[in-house]
Amino acid sequence: MNRRAGHTLLEMLSVLAVAALLMGMAAPSLQALLQRQRLTTTANDFFAAVTLTRSEALRRGTPVVLLASGAGWDSGWMVLVDRNGNLRPDAGEDIVASHGPPPAGIAITGNFNDNRVPHIAYGANGRSRTGSGSAQAGSWEFRAGDLRRKVIVNLLGRPRACNPERDKSAC
Repeated sequence: MNRRAGHTLLEMLSVLAVAALLMGMAAPSLQALLQRQRLTTTANDFFAAVTLTRSEALRRGTPVVLLASGAGWDSGWMVLVDRNGNLRPDAGEDIVASHGPPPAGIAITGNFNDNRVPHIAYGANGRSRTGSGSAQAGSWEFRAGDLRRKVIVNLLGRPRACNPERDKSAC
């Protein structure tokens, strides 16, 4: 009697059905993990841009600005050596770095004492400043559904990042 080694069609379909069921159960968790990772990455990229803005102002000894690429932060951002203080890139002004829009589903809102244009400016001494020269302070909130992250700048211009869900009172 000849016996063939292998699996029957019914056995293979059973394994595929179980695998599909397990994948269906894991998909929502995977989506939440991806969304949390995208939010954290965006907040970290933004924090790096704030830090770069401050360090470039110190290094160059001239005002450097982090500003939204468009009408708001959701269109991306750029680090700009703003020699004339008009809060927009002009000919002859260096764009030190730029970042495209955040991933879909992530909203960025800023809350600063100088909100005429979405930006934060640093003077040659590394301190944040408004257009009138006073200290600029505030925060950005990054949202993806119920998830949140924050980047906060104090009156001296020092940035810090936090997770409002974990760092309740300090955030």
